[in-house]
Amino acid sequence: MDVFTLVPQDESLKNAESFLDDGYELNEEMLQKYRCSRITMRKGQILSRSRMFCKNVSVFDLSGKKLVWGDIGPDDVKQMFGVYYLMSEHASFWTPVEKDVTRWTPRSNDPFSQSPYQQFLPELEPIAFKIETIKRFAVARIVDGKIQSSRELFSRNYQPAIIFFPEQ
Repeated sequence: MDVFTLVPQDESLKNAESFLDDGYELNEEMLQKYRCSRITMRKGQILSRSRMFCKNVSVFDLSGKKLVWGDIGPDDVKQMFGVYYLMSEHASFWTPVEKDVTRWTPRSNDPFSQSPYQQFLPELEPIAFKIETIKRFAVARIVDGKIQSSRELFSRNYQPAIIFFPEQ
């Protein structure tokens, strides 16, 4: 069974191919916004679907650093001031292009995971990318507490980035 989901679309991004030329850069004003932000994605991949907005993404800042990954809810987005980019788990963990990664770290084992397939996970995890790469492959962008995307995403059985409308 296919699951189709929609991304809330921002009219100003209607025909955007990527966020490459969006003009956002890391400056003192942006750093101040980052200092005023809260990122509350503490539960990784176990956010219930009724509270979920976007599943299995990595959140990056304008320096290219991966801040957090997992499921993100509307309340998380509202507290994020400045500009953040969301990349799918596929692009940001499973299949990163080596020349686009600026920093790697040994992958830490999840002490709560009971998966018998942990041995198949990569040994190294990319934790920083070139900002151009992030902007090119981002599935959505958060600007001052609002999520933006020019894409309609869908899942055929399972895809790494699925965006849901939360049930009201």
